[in-house]
Amino acid sequence: MAVNSIQVREFSAFEEAKLTFTSGINVFIGENGTGKTHVLKLIYAMLESARKGGDARVLAAKLAGVFRPDGGQVGRLVRRRQGLATAIVKLTSDIGGGRQEFTLHKSKLGGPKFHGWAEGERSVFLPSREILALYEGFIHAYTERELSFDETYYDACVALNANPARGVRKQAADEIVSTLREALGGHSELHGDRFYVKFSGDRALMEAHLVAEGLRKIASLERLVLNGMLTTNGFLFWDEPEANLNPRLTVVVADLLGLLAKQGVQVFVTTHDFLLARRLSASTAKKGWPATQFFGFFRPQRKDPVKVEQGGTLEELAANPISEQFARQYEFEAELDKAS
Repeated sequence: MAVNSIQVREFSAFEEAKLTFTSGINVFIGENGTGKTHVLKLIYAMLESARKGGDARVLAAKLAGVFRPDGGQVGRLVRRRQGLATAIVKLTSDIGGGRQEFTLHKSKLGGPKFHGWAEGERSVFLPSREILALYEGFIHAYTERELSFDETYYDACVALNANPARGVRKQAADEIVSTLREALGGHSELHGDRFYVKFSGDRALMEAHLVAEGLRKIASLERLVLNGMLTTNGFLFWDEPEANLNPRLTVVVADLLGLLAKQGVQVFVTTHDFLLARRLSASTAKKGWPATQFFGFFRPQRKDPVKVEQGGTLEELAANPISEQFARQYEFEAELDKAS
């Protein structure tokens, strides 16, 4: 199953928007505060709550967990404006026109309603902050006390905790694991409640929190692919994967997203990074590259609700802050050269 589209009205920063997705890679770009991560979390919450039964109680708890509104009041996710408003969210799939939808008032959640919706594989959400070093003791601590992390961190740690896959899932993982281990220069290991990295040629293990953050991200992916969470027919939501990655690893991640999509993982990423966005855009010209769609989130004026445009490449987006800022930097340097 793949997500075909999401339509939102009066939700978060959006007055009304509809995004139509590809089954391959979906890339969200836009300035800070334009709702990119909110859309990621919204789709993730709906998929995971549907997988766990899909009633109003489960959905409300998941929305509250991933968005963390004050007091767990999911009505606070309705767009802030004068007067009363009702948020409406519709998610459609590629199986038989299946859809799920819910309404959200300031005081209550209506629904969800399902129409021909087929239960899908598990989703993995990777927040912008890496989770391998965070893992030790986190699952227990999150269930026992109030922590200042949203539920995507807890879910990601649970996904890391899964046992290594066997059979068909392991076979599908082999190519991706090989790519990740080459980029990492080793492999990850879980001993007790702590992750380690064993670098090639080293006799000793290194504690994950002593490894550079960019490499920890690669090690996390290796674990998730190895245990079958990111191999076939699932969903990956990754918020700013480029954070704390050097350019070489950024290219590795871009190419890895292509490998995952080829294996049947539907990918959703947000990014502010020129190299990652350009690499994914240019790769659409490669033979066999999975279908890719770009989404530009923007406000026509500062106080306006967010609008969304989409295109098959980065260049097809009119509102493109990544390329625009790169062009400004080029002009800035050209002016300095003239003045020198």
